[in-house]
Amino acid sequence: MRKTLLAMTIAAFTFGSAGVMAAPQDAMQQQQATEAQAISDEMLEKFVVAMDEVRAVSDKYAEEFQNAEDADQAQEIQQKAQEEMVAAVSDSGLSPEEYNTIVQRVQQDEELRARLEEMSE
Repeated sequence: MRKTLLAMTIAAFTFGSAGVMAAPQDAMQQQQATEAQAISDEMLEKFVVAMDEVRAVSDKYAEEFQNAEDADQAQEIQQKAQEEMVAAVSDSGLSPEEYNTIVQRVQQDEELRARLEEMSE
């Protein structure tokens, strides 16, 4: 169950934050630089906090989004949720880019995923 929540939270923010990054090339360069750094326990702890907050924002807007009357209203709700998610990530001490980099690394790195799951319990 926890893994399912983790996956949904990750997807909610990753897909919703595409507009947050400046240019794809800049984002790719920053991602490569961040990937070169080891992800510390401190960063993972911040990520856990951010992930919980992002999930809470996602939960807060899920029903409203499902009940949107049209595409414009749905887009408006999604934008509002995205802004709150970005703020929640920033409040945790991570940038949206750092958060997304950790998301990607967790999906690819079993050891990192195990560390994260241990912290999340």
